[in-house]
Amino acid sequence: MDDRNEQLRHLIATACTDPPGSWQRRQTMSQVHKLVMNSGKLWKGYRQDQPYYKDALQQMWEYCCQHPEDYDPTLKNVTTWLDDELKKRLRRFRDGNRRRRDIPASYLRIETEAGQVLDPIDTKPSSPDHNPRFLEMWEKTEAWVRHDPDDVLRRTCFRNRPQINAQVLLLRHNLSPKKTPWKIIAAEFNLTPAEAKDLPKFYSRRCKPLLEQFIIAQGYIDENDIRKPRK
Repeated sequence: MDDRNEQLRHLIATACTDPPGSWQRRQTMSQVHKLVMNSGKLWKGYRQDQPYYKDALQQMWEYCCQHPEDYDPTLKNVTTWLDDELKKRLRRFRDGNRRRRDIPASYLRIETEAGQVLDPIDTKPSSPDHNPRFLEMWEKTEAWVRHDPDDVLRRTCFRNRPQINAQVLLLRHNLSPKKTPWKIIAAEFNLTPAEAKDLPKFYSRRCKPLLEQFIIAQGYIDENDIRKPRK
């Protein structure tokens, strides 16, 4: 075992004894960051990873610096642990990029040259033309739902159950290339038949309007373009 890895292990062990979020932990993990980056041993990624390598690297460091307890010295050295976490995030970026090549036409109402209208909410998923404005809106919408910066989605819960919130339902039922059926979502959360029946109603009344408001606020569609539910 080389001296650098022994030093990194000691620093990780020290960080684990510091209170989460404390100045001491941040300082210790800053030393880990400096040692690893100066070593040049961290995974550099494949050629296709380069467009999002920096973002993945930042995400990896943010996670590992906040969760040093996740490192198990009996399984791997510190650099390998960091490499594995970095590769995991690069894989997510690659998967997301692959999904965007088959974006469902359900997020942005755009009229194509052929007169086809892509509805942001209710259109059945299909494979639209790669309209730059459409792609931009999809990326912004996905980022907003995933990060939920104002916690408005996570605070919108089904029957006071925090684990079944608007963020979860939008990601599973609307932002997935293949919409997850309600019966599968209901089964995953062990809902009763009555709850399973009410879940789509909750989605339509509480979750979809939040998505609509975001799309309107971004200026991609007008409020009058939103398809009104049938009575």
